[in-house]
Amino acid sequence: MSRALFSRRTLLAAGPLALAPLSYWTSRLAAAPDDAVPPKPSDAELTGDEITVASKAAMKRATDFLLRTFNSDDGCGTDIRHPSDIGCSAMVGLALLAQGHTVIEGELYQRVDRVLRYMLRTVNQMPANNITSQFGTQLQNKIGVQAHTFFATLFLSQVIGEDSDEENRVRRALKRLVDVIARQQTHDGHWGQESWAPMLGTVMGWVALRGAHYAGFRVAASAEKTADHIIKSMTTELNRHQQSWMHQLYKNATGVRVLYASKRDDEAIARKAFESVLALIKGSDSPFSQAGGEEFLSFHLITETMLQKGGADWKTWYPLVRDKLLAVQNSDGSWTGHHCITSRTFCTAAATLVLAAPNRFLPISQQ
Repeated sequence: MSRALFSRRTLLAAGPLALAPLSYWTSRLAAAPDDAVPPKPSDAELTGDEITVASKAAMKRATDFLLRTFNSDDGCGTDIRHPSDIGCSAMVGLALLAQGHTVIEGELYQRVDRVLRYMLRTVNQMPANNITSQFGTQLQNKIGVQAHTFFATLFLSQVIGEDSDEENRVRRALKRLVDVIARQQTHDGHWGQESWAPMLGTVMGWVALRGAHYAGFRVAASAEKTADHIIKSMTTELNRHQQSWMHQLYKNATGVRVLYASKRDDEAIARKAFESVLALIKGSDSPFSQAGGEEFLSFHLITETMLQKGGADWKTWYPLVRDKLLAVQNSDGSWTGHHCITSRTFCTAAATLVLAAPNRFLPISQQ
């Protein structure tokens, strides 16, 4: 069967209304029209200031490593020759999408298609209230019990609209995941506090639902409650006199992702969080040389925020985090998690998302 080739990127290029009908979160979508499509730099600016020869080579080595994590069931393991992991598979799929590979185009389109098929089979077999019946995975322990659901939802929200032959299956799977995440949101706007880094879980739940919203899904959850919860949590954390650099990253600064899109980044707590993490990475290499998967994910989330914000913050943030990531890449193209989330697959995919961010290929990067 031949595939009808159409790309959601074509729809995005036509503007936000091309994705109609766009539903909205029940309270209020945390977005505004000028948050929808950031300006894309010229090719000269992209090559000279953002994607360098070194970062392009690093992405190639990283991608070669990620391809080695694929298993015969089309999923990706937490490392080479490890059993397939839902969250890691989704992250690999996102890393490939961020480099311009989709299920219908790009040199590695077949790999993206394999991740998609793995996700569709997984959702088809999932329990009622979580994409997996497993408990105690690295991602769940550190991000939250719904971590795999979040990452799978984000991947499907970014790949929908790329393949008409699978469109209905993708739409059904994504709706099922969105409904699960929406049901699991607490009345305070978060998704549980039991994990090591619940703020990351809150932000990832929000990011997953936001991606689905912009893919045209009605989301029965409250973005405003999530933003309120994040403001409250960040205020508590940032007022503490002593914090480890880890807490500064994944307990504080990642919340800026939500606050910026909510048009609340002008609040003092949001600015303080960004300035805190910027000073941290300027003054120390530890957040990179001693990073776990939480930090690599945090770098990605903050980079997405600065990408959309642009201006001086982007120009200050991106070259710094890019070059410090390059300095700790392993010779085989991977990045290693030194604590908590140690999966090389997860860490490498997250680092690749940072390096590929200037491409602005992911729909969520434009929303």
